[in-house]
Amino acid sequence: MGLLRAISRVIIGLLFLFSGYVKVIDPVGGGLMMEEYFKIVGIDGWHNLFIVAGAFLSIAELLTGIAVLVGLKMKFFCRVAFVFLLFFTILTLLLAIFDPVADCGCFGEAIKLTNWETFFKNLVLLPFAILLNYQSNRFIPVAPSHWEWGFTAFFALLLALLSVYSYRNLPMVDLMEFRTGTNIRERLSYSFDKDTPRFETLLIYTKDGKEYQFSMDNLPDSSYTFKDSRTREVGGRRSLSYIDFAVSDSAGDYITDSLLSISGPLFIATTPYSDFLGKRRIARLNSLYDTLLSKDIPMILLSGSGHQENIALKSGFGLKPAIYHTDKKTIYTINRSYGGVVYLYDAVVVSKWSTSGIPFRELDGLLLEDPELLAAKRRIREHLAVEFTAFALLVIIAAMRCFLRIFYKHKNDETGKEQEP
Repeated sequence: MGLLRAISRVIIGLLFLFSGYVKVIDPVGGGLMMEEYFKIVGIDGWHNLFIVAGAFLSIAELLTGIAVLVGLKMKFFCRVAFVFLLFFTILTLLLAIFDPVADCGCFGEAIKLTNWETFFKNLVLLPFAILLNYQSNRFIPVAPSHWEWGFTAFFALLLALLSVYSYRNLPMVDLMEFRTGTNIRERLSYSFDKDTPRFETLLIYTKDGKEYQFSMDNLPDSSYTFKDSRTREVGGRRSLSYIDFAVSDSAGDYITDSLLSISGPLFIATTPYSDFLGKRRIARLNSLYDTLLSKDIPMILLSGSGHQENIALKSGFGLKPAIYHTDKKTIYTINRSYGGVVYLYDAVVVSKWSTSGIPFRELDGLLLEDPELLAAKRRIREHLAVEFTAFALLVIIAAMRCFLRIFYKHKNDETGKEQEP
């Protein structure tokens, strides 16, 4: 039983460690997943709350993995792990049956599983969590109770800082379709295939207070007002190389081809909602626009909001770049922040930043550097950053475990003998 308990501890600990980590470094993605869940029950629009809820859930998940591996408060965290897996086993069964969302998001963007695959994965892991829960009193404490809570608080603070850093900047590694080095023009060309679903962009217009949906091939006359766009699966199949990138102007005319045909550098600012760009972010974007204008480099802004909201953003806040519209999901995919900038060169993604991380001082050097080399260096830095952070976390866990083994001996209440944790 001791060996099985140890195996269960390692499996559950590493599972929660990996699952929580890939979501802690992508808090915006976690917030989007929470938003999808809340939409099922009719709750929408609380974007900041969804971000906080997603971050809290991922931190709790990662903290559970660390605690199980280190041995902190095992009775408590073994129960937490059991409740987590039991809840998500039931949830993913319901998702698999009714299919309200395509992906439960249990591994963020790192690993994509269908709802049925996720359910069976949870079903396999649940017995290990049950065993840990009912054997939790067999684990020897690694430190006095107040020490354990102190170490737990330390890890929680560390993970919260990591999540805040990733929110203010960008995820340490970009796992989305528009990752650095992607040639958007090439990826937009596709061939039909039997294994991957085909999607269609619907344009939402209003007239006389009512909403109407139109396809790209069936646009309305000028008496209709453009409001939004949505993407849906329409049943055909296309290759995995396809990505959605449909950009329209205020009249609803698509300018994707002309945008991607621009030779040389192009800077694209992004925001899923126009009201997310406050005065400070707009000031930074205007400053970047002025700098690029002096170098004859174009810059635009892609917004997920409707035409009227974009007009208000332009006139009310003095935003200088021209504003175009695309689907919110596309914006979140091209830049994983609530306000960011993407540097394209000949339609290839070279680099990207959040609005708080725009490299004004290094901009001249970046523009002089070879775009392919710059994109390659950024990809290398991304992987090094995420690997270093994960390694540092594991080193801290191992160092704490060794420290407690050396300086703490648990006394058995029955025999009075000291035991190593």
